[in-house]
Amino acid sequence: MFRKNDDRQSDEALMVLLQSGDAGAFDALYHRYSQRLLVYFLRMLGNDRDKADDFLQDLFLKVIDKGGQFRAEARFSTWIFTVAHNMCKNEYRRREVRKVIDPEADVEAVSVLDAGANPGIHEALDRQRFQSRLQQVLLTCDDSQRSAFILRFQEHLSIREISEIMDCSEGTTKSRLFYVTKKLGKALGEFNPQVNGVLHHAGK
Repeated sequence: MFRKNDDRQSDEALMVLLQSGDAGAFDALYHRYSQRLLVYFLRMLGNDRDKADDFLQDLFLKVIDKGGQFRAEARFSTWIFTVAHNMCKNEYRRREVRKVIDPEADVEAVSVLDAGANPGIHEALDRQRFQSRLQQVLLTCDDSQRSAFILRFQEHLSIREISEIMDCSEGTTKSRLFYVTKKLGKALGEFNPQVNGVLHHAGK
């Protein structure tokens, strides 16, 4: 059961409590990370909600089963996104991800990039079209580039953290971000002139 005083605990402290069998610590971590990780899986798995839900459930089972592998000096966010990233990599190896876009998907729930649209019905519709197109273009990108982009823009992680999660050099991460943002800027610039400006700073 989630306890209010758990809000004052760091992620890492909660993991230490979980390792000692504290169920409340698990509930607190789930409360903090489940939505973020669901959105990550949705983006990585082509908006397949059933698959994303299954991955989310499996991921938190891994948190319980493999929690003993977590080192208290490590950042929990980096650790759990590393596990999530590896799950997606294994899925890509098992099969080619179906590139299906669900037009009825909740666009706001899977938003990773705000192009700076102003309030209003026309802007809202344009934002929906933008997010749908963004999803389409992301699914044509290499999975490593797509993952780097999501971790950078959706999770706002640093280049260093992304490199740790993806087990690569910072130079490789910057290169992946350069290519994916260049592709997205070319494909999405028509929606808002600010898009190219936002994407230009992705690797900085």
